[in-house]
Amino acid sequence: TAALLGESTSFTNGNADFNTYGNAGRREAVKKGTAYMSVWMYVIRELEDAIDDCQVECEFDNCNEDAVHAWDEGVAFYAGAEEGSDGSGSGALLYSLADKRCANFKTCGPEGDSVSGTSNINIKIFSEFAAGQMNLNLGNCDAARVNKDRISELMGVPLVQGVLRYAHKIDSLADNSEKSKAEGAVFAAAILPRLHACSPGAAATVYENMKVGATSTSLSAVKSAFEKNLVCMGIAGDDVGGVYDIDAGAFFLGAAPMNENKTSGGVNILGIVLGSVLGGVALIAMFGFVYMMKREKSGNPMFKNPDEVIA
Repeated sequence: TAALLGESTSFTNGNADFNTYGNAGRREAVKKGTAYMSVWMYVIRELEDAIDDCQVECEFDNCNEDAVHAWDEGVAFYAGAEEGSDGSGSGALLYSLADKRCANFKTCGPEGDSVSGTSNINIKIFSEFAAGQMNLNLGNCDAARVNKDRISELMGVPLVQGVLRYAHKIDSLADNSEKSKAEGAVFAAAILPRLHACSPGAAATVYENMKVGATSTSLSAVKSAFEKNLVCMGIAGDDVGGVYDIDAGAFFLGAAPMNENKTSGGVNILGIVLGSVLGGVALIAMFGFVYMMKREKSGNPMFKNPDEVIA
């Protein structure tokens, strides 16, 4: 209510003084805060409720109907009523946000490398939604929680993109409008708890640069704070992308995609691949050594002295 009344918040961390804003800034804070903070949390609440209702290894039909219903409500709050059955509508909630940001960061489409089409994040999230629903129907409650956790990680991507977009507008494009500053402050407030859980120092950096009433904003400082903590947050740099200049066909200077190994749920994919390859090589070498020893003991070694070879 502080934004509505033009007052200060009284949080333990991350306070905002809306006395510094006029109607334009307060209006954006209320609109974006409702959609990207309150509704965002309610989606997670419904998914958690579904898991709480889940019964393991159901022995009769529809015993997890309440759990699936709660899960479906979470999906409904994520998408909103205006997207239509295929997501082609023009909504105002989280599905729409992901589609808007993918056009700004060149992360649309099945491969996440386009500036048009469905957000790659929405594609991934709805894959998790479908898997979670199936797991609830089957009574695989632990697996459904894995789906929920991954959805939560992916839902953070458009929030990070929102912070970077407005940090770029304010810093690089000198957009000092109250509207842009308010939108940037809301995106930061929405993702700061996740970042704080990984690094209080990084969260403080983003807060000081993006808060309501910030005296200055540094895109490089904000980007670096996120970049160092993406793996901890379960977010891939490829999922975030970079602030893209469609007219120039290139990323804006200082706003290119983040430099970190592609991750999935906080796991280093490069490390897994290298570990698997090296493990496979070691396994082959071990079997080869054992085979050679058996040949040696049987009196038929693999490598013979040339002088001992019978013509």
